[in-house]
Amino acid sequence: MGRAPFQEQENALPLERCVVDLSSPELTATQLIGVPEMAELGGITASTLRAYISRGNNEVPQPQATVGGRDQWARTVAEDWAEARQRSHEGVGAAMSAGDRDSLSPGAAEVRDRFATDFQHTLYDRPDVRKRWVLRQRNKESVAEIANELAWSVAASLDQIIPTQHLGRVVQGAVMHDWQETVDMYADEDQDSDEAEKWWHLNLTVPVAKMLDWYVRHFPGDAYTTIGEIQRQAHTAWGVPAADALSSLRSALSLGGKLTEQQRETYFALLEPHEATG
Repeated sequence: MGRAPFQEQENALPLERCVVDLSSPELTATQLIGVPEMAELGGITASTLRAYISRGNNEVPQPQATVGGRDQWARTVAEDWAEARQRSHEGVGAAMSAGDRDSLSPGAAEVRDRFATDFQHTLYDRPDVRKRWVLRQRNKESVAEIANELAWSVAASLDQIIPTQHLGRVVQGAVMHDWQETVDMYADEDQDSDEAEKWWHLNLTVPVAKMLDWYVRHFPGDAYTTIGEIQRQAHTAWGVPAADALSSLRSALSLGGKLTEQQRETYFALLEPHEATG
């Protein structure tokens, strides 16, 4: 004889009356907020929040209720979302750009202000350029000439946008760090290998190689000094000949850099150690 699936208790209530009532204070009407309040907590407009919701942005939490066809969130959920948003990439950027008229970061605002002054001088303070704004002289060729002057102003000022005096040390440190890792990785193997082959182990990670390539393309003179210091450090640390260190760098740049082969050959030829003359 089989057993019953469960044993009924004496004086038990009928099943339809066995309902558990959960009390959730955070879901009461006074604790629920709609899109406008939710957006305000997140530091965005209501229309932006609605756009996020319509696109199914995963960062926006699911509403806890729908009242009158409108989404509602528990205030605690909204506050957690707002705090997470403040710590996100977008939130940090917004915090750092707060107060700027174009919502730019402090560094970008400095660049804008510098070139706004420079461009105004070029376009208005120089009579030879200002006269080109006369309608009969405003043509494609004239505008192209002015645009070229403005673009030159930016290109010639790169060293005032990027701190090259510090960038070289950062690139140098990154290269030496990558090389130290590969030297350590092949340390045991190198004990049994030909000393002349060790330089093949001086590999660069892709980001470091691309950064060095960028540095050479934009600041070839500064990069020249930095590469010379890298050669010196590699020789001091591991006894790597300068020519072998240079070969490692040239190989790394040939794999993912934007320098043409001709540019690379020309540049590294200038870096080749001078042969001793007797």
